[in-house]
Amino acid sequence: MHFPNPFRMNDWDNRTFFWVFQAIQLVFLGVVCLDLVGYYIPVAREALAFLYLTFLPGVLVLKALRLHDLGTIETVLYSAGLSLVVVMLTGLTANFAYPLLGYTRPFSFPILLLTLVAVVQVLLYLALTRDTGRSGESPGLAVPFSPAVPFLILLPFLAIIGTYMRDDYHMVTLLFLLLVLIAVIGLAVGFDRFIPRSCYPLGIYAIALALLYHTSLISEYVWGYDIHHELHLANGVLIPGLWDMTIPYNTNGMLSVVALVPIYSLICDLDPVWVFKIVYPLLFALVPLGLYRAVEKQTDARIGFLSIFFFFSFFTFYTEMISLARQQIAELFLALTVLVMIDKTMDRGRQAFLMVAFAFAMIVSHYGLSYIYLFSLVPAWLLLAVPERLQSWLPEKLARVAGLLRHDPLAPAGTGGRTTPVRTLILPYIIIFAALAYLWYSTVAEGTALATVTGIGDRIWNTLFVDSFNPTTAQGMHILTSQSTTPLHGLAKIVHIATQGLIAVGLLATLARRDRWRIEPEYLAVSLVFLLINVAGIVVPFFASSLNTSRLYHITLIFLAPFAIIGGIALYERLTGWIRAIKVAPFMGTAYQALSAFFVVFFLFNSGLLYQVMDDNPTSMALDTAGDKPVFNGREVQGATWLFSEGNERPIYVDGTRWWLLLGFNPGSQRYVPANASLLEPNSYLYFGTYNLVRESIRIETQEQAVTRAMYTDADRFTRSHHRIYDNAGSAIYYR
Repeated sequence: MHFPNPFRMNDWDNRTFFWVFQAIQLVFLGVVCLDLVGYYIPVAREALAFLYLTFLPGVLVLKALRLHDLGTIETVLYSAGLSLVVVMLTGLTANFAYPLLGYTRPFSFPILLLTLVAVVQVLLYLALTRDTGRSGESPGLAVPFSPAVPFLILLPFLAIIGTYMRDDYHMVTLLFLLLVLIAVIGLAVGFDRFIPRSCYPLGIYAIALALLYHTSLISEYVWGYDIHHELHLANGVLIPGLWDMTIPYNTNGMLSVVALVPIYSLICDLDPVWVFKIVYPLLFALVPLGLYRAVEKQTDARIGFLSIFFFFSFFTFYTEMISLARQQIAELFLALTVLVMIDKTMDRGRQAFLMVAFAFAMIVSHYGLSYIYLFSLVPAWLLLAVPERLQSWLPEKLARVAGLLRHDPLAPAGTGGRTTPVRTLILPYIIIFAALAYLWYSTVAEGTALATVTGIGDRIWNTLFVDSFNPTTAQGMHILTSQSTTPLHGLAKIVHIATQGLIAVGLLATLARRDRWRIEPEYLAVSLVFLLINVAGIVVPFFASSLNTSRLYHITLIFLAPFAIIGGIALYERLTGWIRAIKVAPFMGTAYQALSAFFVVFFLFNSGLLYQVMDDNPTSMALDTAGDKPVFNGREVQGATWLFSEGNERPIYVDGTRWWLLLGFNPGSQRYVPANASLLEPNSYLYFGTYNLVRESIRIETQEQAVTRAMYTDADRFTRSHHRIYDNAGSAIYYR
């Protein structure tokens, strides 16, 4: 029996497409109406609204562009990316248009729902009128028949149940099991067992989502750092029903926070906390899938899988990124940009449209990632353009000088470096990207995003020739030179350094063997620049600390991860060649087996599983329930809510960990607890969380150049002259 592939709706014939699309829309609107009159169907509205917002507008755009036969993975990814672009632009347009028409709350459920339905109907009309020639049988749904399929699908559910058991019963057994199973999958792929290659895309998405959920779902409140400010800004749009673009915060200019979160919250009827904890991981898990597809198209399936296993094994993917919602969305658009960039078969006009659309979406999603990518484009373009220009005029002027014109290592294999291939990284694209970035960052949020990057640049320039390689100003150098807390943590540092060595070897091997490693020149050029960015994070003062070294490395792995696998293969082949030359070695295994074992060890270190088992300074947010981490319980949130409900503007002192919780309520009120208790101002509050009360300890943070140092001190000396005015057994508030 033939079932049309629902993941490739843009490839359906128009008649089937129209009726199925309208049926989905009517079911969605029907469930919403039932919910409004009091007949709530569990999960139905949330699931249908998510599908409606995340995929259907993008499918219509693909059909209007007449982009067909992309394959299931590309269709799903482009549909999601284009849908988010449409949703953000709809919110932006509504925010400015409706007040002019007398509607002062454009971010309200009735207005947004009607607007989105109208936008979708317009897109449907454009899709059907522009794609009139689409007819014939729709592509069928092909499901891999393998026992690995249900096993992989169960991984995210295991994470969900595991976090529930952790939060309610303080049991982390299921989360332990989840991490062990993920490690086993990594080995299974390396040894080519159990997981067929047709299941690799499902495995990538399922593992990524399980890793994200095993941390995002701990506690019933958002946890981490910047996400509390993002929650404050999202609520600042939902409460008045209007986005105030003049509020001078960098994050206030990011539509991924001030438009996307309110729209998902209103249409899905979800509290913004659960939008961050449930919806955003569903979107962010698409990033590894997109990167896998990009690597697979340039190499093969196993290199693609191991590359992405390395990428999401690094702890930043499922820890820091959970508290950076805006960067999650921006990385999705960067992954889509990579996928479009390496596609040399797509029509140039449609390709340009997608690259500009994703560039704009990246810019309005996260300023930090956009700046890094933009500043890497110019040297990457020069790496491509200069050899091509030399080839076009040097031979004519110096044709008789033998050996002067060398082979272009970035040229595609088989060209000999002497032809000018089709380029997707071109100067007009860079100019458009830069212009859009300047216009947006200089206009919204009082231009703070532009002022921030110029301030960072000025600080780097003023200290570049004085403080380079200084561990107090170069955060990456501080990490490399600092003493590890235990031998096991020291071993983990060696493993991390080894991965960077593999990346360097992989890039050299790719440049030396272009006939074997057919990496697209654009991808390779950007990767070389990203390697230099990694080096700059170690050498250049105040560069890595402007984002955080781990975040910077995570970003560069978007491009560099495949070269760790290529480098590992090159080293393994050279090593086994030497061994076989010395003695007979009938069984040496394969490079994939060795690499899978190495990166499983890398994963076990990064996930914190080894530290937890050995009780060696545990680092896992999910497995360790006793340490001082920015994970807050309901009573801490209740205490903070009570404190800010008082409505006064007195200073609120809080220690370094709880500071992030209060950031989500009023960014201008809280202050760090000073090391000297006598410096606490009179007529001020002192906020304690559960850790402060149970351990009777306060975290004191000091900043030394680019390095933050922390110490814990006795809490009693701060409360002696204060009166306890609130206590709910999980948080306490003192007044002086």
